[in-house]
Amino acid sequence: MNPRRRSARRAAWLLTLALVVTPAIAAAYPQYTLSRQTTCAACHVSPAGSGLLDGMGEVTAEEDASWGGDGRFLSGRVELPEWLKAGGDFRFAGGASDKGAGIGGAAFPMQLEGYAAATKGAVTGYATLGLVRPNEDSPASVIQTREHWVMYRPSAEEGYYVRAGRFQPVYGLRLSEHVFYVRRYGGAQLYGETYGVNAGWVSDSVEAHVTGFIKDPLRDSSELGNGAAIYVEKRLGQEAAVGAQARYAKSDLDTRAQAGLTGKLWIPCADLLLQAEAGITQQDFDAGSGRTQLTSQLLASWFFKRGFFLDVGVGQYNADLSLKYQDRTAVDANLHWFPSAHWELVLMGRVQTIGFGNGGPGSGFTLLQVHYRL
Repeated sequence: MNPRRRSARRAAWLLTLALVVTPAIAAAYPQYTLSRQTTCAACHVSPAGSGLLDGMGEVTAEEDASWGGDGRFLSGRVELPEWLKAGGDFRFAGGASDKGAGIGGAAFPMQLEGYAAATKGAVTGYATLGLVRPNEDSPASVIQTREHWVMYRPSAEEGYYVRAGRFQPVYGLRLSEHVFYVRRYGGAQLYGETYGVNAGWVSDSVEAHVTGFIKDPLRDSSELGNGAAIYVEKRLGQEAAVGAQARYAKSDLDTRAQAGLTGKLWIPCADLLLQAEAGITQQDFDAGSGRTQLTSQLLASWFFKRGFFLDVGVGQYNADLSLKYQDRTAVDANLHWFPSAHWELVLMGRVQTIGFGNGGPGSGFTLLQVHYRL
């Protein structure tokens, strides 16, 4: 068998494996936007970031890795036609976890997912496939396409886009860690993809995204009904940005109206990026009751050496402002190391309290995550 055919068969095998094995969610790192003076759309096929890398993302993976490497699909061993992009992410985590009843071992696959994009002119078709849970708390998993959409985008550099299909409504800082409160409780939770239409504008100075979505027939969720979301972010020079957001969703059980602000500050002399998000949610139940919730996150990212950055963050979530000891506080520390263009190791740690110890037992985890990108 000639080497080219062998490489092609290896690529097909790896991609097939990525499509069928384990639950997943693709991640992006908004830490690289302001610190590298770019946008999420500049490095990803998706205009909102996450998932399949575009050419700039592959170059960034090479330049930021400790030992470099070829950032292309399978390190360039398989030459894809210009109109096609393919990729996948393999993630596994192991360590210790305490959910409030004592420390125990933890080992689980986090992601094994494949995706592909085909482009002709200004039109792109995109799809992911993997084994996902119907909702975040479900123990069972099914093979499902988490995202599939068609987009019209005349320019990959900057300008407007329109897309329709199944995707996560664009909202908030879009941090990769779904356990952060502003994601889990603030409108961008794990498995938050739903069917909708999305339009926006992306440039180096401003980005704006508007999404209308409908109740998802593939997943049963009380948070994803019919609604709309908007996110607008304005760059203030090259070292700061501010954003505003709003979201409304009506499900079979409740109505949620949300609003919030985001902020980013890059301190080049210290290689330090500060990001913050705060939001308020008014949740009204069909039975007539309601509650007001608050979520917030402050995250500091220190790029102290090529291939490394350290995230230290504090999150706050109050499920009901009218009740005492409902607030949760989490302190997170995540050390990321990219030894090469396709490998990442993440040492993750969290300590969480409820009502500062008055609302129930604390919890936490320490995990080592191993990530390989095709």
